[in-house]
Amino acid sequence: MNRGIGILLGCGVPLGVMAAEPINDQNWRNHPEIRKIRALYDEVNAAEKAGKFKKESRKCVLYGGSFEIDGVLYKDRKGTVRKYVVDAGSEDSVGNAEYYYDTKGTPRFTFRTHGAYNGTKKWDRIYFDEKGVHLYTNHRQEGPGYAGSDLEESIENPAAHYADLCEE
Repeated sequence: MNRGIGILLGCGVPLGVMAAEPINDQNWRNHPEIRKIRALYDEVNAAEKAGKFKKESRKCVLYGGSFEIDGVLYKDRKGTVRKYVVDAGSEDSVGNAEYYYDTKGTPRFTFRTHGAYNGTKKWDRIYFDEKGVHLYTNHRQEGPGYAGSDLEESIENPAAHYADLCEE
């Protein structure tokens, strides 16, 4: 056994402390990386609730009225988007996505919900690391099948997406 690892084991330090455990369906709720992202989520929502963000919103009706999409940007005092909310709907389905960003504007978390006329409901929690690279997705679905089309998993440039929101 490697002498360093033997010393760590002898001291009672678990190996998981040294090498991060991969995120999976069993440990995602308590994984340290997910907990950091949840803290960011709480921080952004608290700042929003306290009125610390500048809010911009727009509503678009597209394709002859058969599709509606709303977008809301929340920017900090430096102008960095910290949260972007998109609501979309058609005659047979609706979707919502909340995108969360760190102070550098890097995507860190997306929460998507979808629902369809047939009663299907779907929820996705999508986590990203400090570089915006996908870490883990928790997916849950109820109902007979099709839940409508998905909104994006991640939006790297929410300001540009917002600016083009009403384009057909």
